[in-house]
Amino acid sequence: MASDTVLDVHHIIAGYDRRPVLRGITMCARRGEMVGIIGPNGAGKSTLLKAITGVQRSSHGEVRIAGRDRDSYRLNELARIVAYVPQSEPTLFEFTVRDVVMMGRHPHSGASTPLQDFEIADRAMTSTDIVHLCDRPITALSGGEHRRVILARAIAQCPVLMLLDEPTAHLDITHQTDILSLLTRLTRTDGLCAVAALHDLNAAAEYCDRLVLIASGRVLADGAPDEVLRSPQLRDGYGTDFHILTNPISARPMVLPTDGRASGMAGTGPHIHVICGGGTGAQYLVELARIGCRLTVGVLNRHDTDDAAAEALGLQVVHEEPFSPISQATMQQALELARGAMLVLVCATPFGRGNIRNLELAQALSACGSSVLLVDDPPIADRDFTGGAAASLWRGLASLPGAVVLTREEVTATVRRLIVRTDRSAGAG
Repeated sequence: MASDTVLDVHHIIAGYDRRPVLRGITMCARRGEMVGIIGPNGAGKSTLLKAITGVQRSSHGEVRIAGRDRDSYRLNELARIVAYVPQSEPTLFEFTVRDVVMMGRHPHSGASTPLQDFEIADRAMTSTDIVHLCDRPITALSGGEHRRVILARAIAQCPVLMLLDEPTAHLDITHQTDILSLLTRLTRTDGLCAVAALHDLNAAAEYCDRLVLIASGRVLADGAPDEVLRSPQLRDGYGTDFHILTNPISARPMVLPTDGRASGMAGTGPHIHVICGGGTGAQYLVELARIGCRLTVGVLNRHDTDDAAAEALGLQVVHEEPFSPISQATMQQALELARGAMLVLVCATPFGRGNIRNLELAQALSACGSSVLLVDDPPIADRDFTGGAAASLWRGLASLPGAVVLTREEVTATVRRLIVRTDRSAGAG
């Protein structure tokens, strides 16, 4: 076993009521590594994490943690080096949030001062964005808030190994990203070894160093995301076909089921037209495609950075020739493609005489009933190279009924919220 190996699982067999769920699982995880456990519902992901902790007893196999057989540790010893975040946890008593996070310091009782414990707990609450909740009873929290409290408690434990069962369950997309980024940072800077069962394949691809794909209680693949997220073995694991694309931002794999969502106009989600350019839209194209939106793009000059992202995603794009201003004919083509879009997203693109017509396109689509979202980060004044004409058009768009001005970080969450609101209105009608 390599000296940096924190977790070594060898041929674990475990199950419930004599029914095997894990059928000989072997895997390892190292210091400074985030490992994602992926697989379909019922594959055994949660059972594997419980078997590692010893909560679920194994009928065969061995689990070694930090070079020692797990069963050789006393409970308080194990609690100093292993933290477990379950998929759900009942809240039976009205402890405050701070009290619950401080429970993570209990295994270190006597090894640290009370002041150190409070400082560690405060850092854990800050990192999970729950400081404002510290005096609230945990029984009064939402599902997402409760999830972040349990994660903060695990972080306050200062473990060597953290086991997480669906750590982003019940979280909005902003906190999902924050939590996975935090876990990645802890592995990089603190040498934490994190093993997480993840439902979202794209989140697993973006944030994990290694993936272990399991199905029917067996390991089907183990390796880097681009080695594991391949069509044949995903088909074997999930029983369906996938499009495997490359995320144009991170160069990581991006997985889309073959239900049409990899093709911009073929999807069944809400139609969103994206006006971008110069790389200002690539991130949103990826994120909105992942949540199933039906995307169209343009006008873009051919070979623009955002054009490459749209091509990778299989989206329909209205093109203008490189370095050429948008013509009236191209403008009309874009209007026809985007007509009927629920939303028009205008990214924080620099505007010059060549592409100012994209703002006129947004105005025309608004007149046809589309709602306008404008990213103002950096502000339009810093991106206007038309002597004020673009800024004037932009401010006109911002003053339209229903228009929303956003920062870059607010875009995807806002789109999700508007989609949910629209779905509810349609259901009520």
